[in-house]
Amino acid sequence: MIWIIIEFIFPALLIALPLSLYRSNRLFMAKFYLRMTASGNARKLYVRCMLILILLYHYIYAGGHFGEWGILVSTILCAILFPFKRADKWLAGLHEEQKRFFLAALLALAICAVPHLHTTAVTLGFLLLAAMFYPSCNVLSKWEDEETKKQWCKNPRTLSEYYY
Repeated sequence: MIWIIIEFIFPALLIALPLSLYRSNRLFMAKFYLRMTASGNARKLYVRCMLILILLYHYIYAGGHFGEWGILVSTILCAILFPFKRADKWLAGLHEEQKRFFLAALLALAICAVPHLHTTAVTLGFLLLAAMFYPSCNVLSKWEDEETKKQWCKNPRTLSEYYY
């Protein structure tokens, strides 16, 4: 029973997190935006935490659904995203291009209808969630300017205007 409850928590996060944190101007989110913009190591940690969370979901799902072959597809997707440069490129691409983001979301919804590929749909959902909070190329290019860098460090809440 606990496995089922935990299994429902993960997809619920896909709804709760964007509703509460997307375009948020709270202080902790402003600091998150600043860290993600300023540090490549913070982005690397963000990607690794996302992958760990997805693999944790795979473990929980495999514990309750023995012999489920569909989990292999999403595990291969996680293995493809393990190198940071590739994951960075994918998340930035999903964040920048709305058409690509929309097609990935449609693919996740379509895959969700196939019973054996439920974990793949959740993996794509978490990938889309991670892309929503990834810094845009516009913000990363503006970070190179010293004036903008000083302004954003002094008042990190202004960064959320440029972040999306």
